[in-house]
Amino acid sequence: MLATYPADGQGTNSAADAGVACDTPTPDCAVPTDAAIELRFDRFLLPGSQLATALRLFTGGPTTGDPNANAVAVSAQYDVVERVVVLRPAALQPNTLYTAVITPSTDPAQGFWAFDLAPLEAGDVPLSFSFTTGNGPAAPSTLVAASDNCQSITQPSVSAGMGELPAGPLNTCSTATCHENPDSSTASYPPMGLSLTDWGLFYTAINHVAHQTETGESALGPGFLSSPRFGVQMNLVTPGAPESSYLMYKLLRKPSNYALDSGEPCQTALHPPVADGACFVPTNDDAELARLREWFVLGDPMPKDKDTPAPFSRDGLVRVAAWISAGATCSLSP
Repeated sequence: MLATYPADGQGTNSAADAGVACDTPTPDCAVPTDAAIELRFDRFLLPGSQLATALRLFTGGPTTGDPNANAVAVSAQYDVVERVVVLRPAALQPNTLYTAVITPSTDPAQGFWAFDLAPLEAGDVPLSFSFTTGNGPAAPSTLVAASDNCQSITQPSVSAGMGELPAGPLNTCSTATCHENPDSSTASYPPMGLSLTDWGLFYTAINHVAHQTETGESALGPGFLSSPRFGVQMNLVTPGAPESSYLMYKLLRKPSNYALDSGEPCQTALHPPVADGACFVPTNDDAELARLREWFVLGDPMPKDKDTPAPFSRDGLVRVAAWISAGATCSLSP
């Protein structure tokens, strides 16, 4: 684990009656009562496990609180682009000391595990941390909701009422030598039968198993449904689940896809990105890229360097993941 929000001790040096909720992770800065707990990892996680079971949140300090009597329920969501688990408490009381404890599990169906079943290991970041809330919630968010129309990621530009969305990121992958439209006159189809147009995604990717994942047990075999190996027979796009979509991992395997566009603001799931306020871009190290390749992400990353008309970017990763999370909606018009 690389970082936590809140930071250990955040707000615990504040006067109880001050209760100032702010965004700077200093010991004197209290935590908003609507804050989410966010954990950043250096590995891609196994998404099917019950992530919320790994964290106990309770009122009081680590030695004074009773986790059984004062427990707070949390729900979990995994951001595969950022490698961040967002845990949302049911309710946080104002001016209250909380302790969060992360407990490694011996069962891969629960807690935090890497996609290749590597368990959570101790590191520089403590697995127990405390924080104090302020008087109330943070200011309302100004983030714009993501589009759920696949045209926003497949077409050069889309009118969005208040302006125009940037070029669809998957255009970068649908070049004349890559995942273009099938050519009916020559019966020529793109590699692995994947067409990255709005209608092509519907017919070739959404809820369609990626050809490169057809390894191990056959889908017709008696043991397939109980197979514990992550990535076997994975859909290219699984609506609502970017963390279980092969297309995302093909994009995430290329480090340059995390580059920021010119003028793109620094936005990450984890708050704050790094201690000095610099923009944190969660690229993967060589070891993790090798693990992805050896475990299940085969062939070249996407997009290929050859014949790429425009660079992919971190904004593209976020937009593709947001589209999948919103249900991977596509029109059927060619």
